[in-house]
Amino acid sequence: MVYRHGQVSRSDLHEQTGIRLNSIGGETAELLERGVLRECDVQVQGRGRPRVPLEIDPGSRHVWGGAMSRGGVQVGRVSLLGKLVGEPTSQTTRGGEATLRAAVALLGEYLNQDTLAVGLTAPGFIDLSTRKMLFSPTVASGRSVSLQPIYDAAARVPIALENDAVALAARWALTHRADAETGGDVLIVRLGDGRMGSTLLVNGRPNRGSVTGANELGHTRLPVEAPKCFCGQVGCLERICSTEFLSMRDGGGASLVERAGAYDGSDLAVNEMLELLATGLSNAVNFTRVSRLVIAGELTGCKAFTKALIDRVRALTLYQLERRLRIDLWDRTEAQPARIAASLVLAHMYTSRWATLMTVDGELQDSLLAEAGRVDAALTGSMID
Repeated sequence: MVYRHGQVSRSDLHEQTGIRLNSIGGETAELLERGVLRECDVQVQGRGRPRVPLEIDPGSRHVWGGAMSRGGVQVGRVSLLGKLVGEPTSQTTRGGEATLRAAVALLGEYLNQDTLAVGLTAPGFIDLSTRKMLFSPTVASGRSVSLQPIYDAAARVPIALENDAVALAARWALTHRADAETGGDVLIVRLGDGRMGSTLLVNGRPNRGSVTGANELGHTRLPVEAPKCFCGQVGCLERICSTEFLSMRDGGGASLVERAGAYDGSDLAVNEMLELLATGLSNAVNFTRVSRLVIAGELTGCKAFTKALIDRVRALTLYQLERRLRIDLWDRTEAQPARIAASLVLAHMYTSRWATLMTVDGELQDSLLAEAGRVDAALTGSMID
């Protein structure tokens, strides 16, 4: 409530939530002590007792964000209002264990007593129970890599570790918090040159599945000739959405972004790519029946290209679903991966429908299960009373 409204007094919180004023006082006192909240100047309103507004403290504590990728790692401190504290640090690596070692070294450099929690991202599949990266473009050999050194470096600081596409969905939940709070099912797809990340939010919460990772729309396979994917297969949608695919078709030397930016409907290779992309996206919509499709990434700045893609997605989507489907473009996704990684923690703090798996004191905690436990305890208590 404080994050949403900016400044809220204890009395306001009591009136808006129905929680007892004494309970509000105890909770806010703890958050003040932890440096999450701070008091503002006293407000005098009529004859009543002056109100002391509370707001998120942007200076006392911070969240550490770290983003591991194919080519390296970026880290940075992010305030509790989601702003970078200083400039992020980026380090280029050859992937795999070298990226992990760089992340551990930078974590040791950035982490201090004011770090509230760590948000960490990596592409591919992650087994949080064994703390291993199972399947990722950062590891060319395809073998798993243990992430235990990250946890050792963080010591007792809580860690939220997720796929980078899930972190992007957390960022969306923060920047669209009114929409995220109302629930609904949303498919967020980030398009890049040879990269495609996607996350399905079910009633505002990330779809978990059997292993932590993105919803692998990029590895939807179509029976067409395309560059071989790092997963070992041919025809993956994320390799169709690439400069290499266009070059295979006509030998052109311009990049996907350049050709998408100049698109006027006459580029036959781009037309073919658009048809295949629209097939993958519309199939995903038909399968999940989402109410909203969010297309993100740098390609959203190519207006004619994006319009052609949206028109074709709508044409291929079942009519009964298409008329209920909202399609949004979101271009604020590429810069500052460390900030996006930190969003894993901030969305968990500020968006009630968001849920994340967080390691606290060495134990993996599921906020959904914790919430269910609180509800069960409340119901049991009521029955006993």
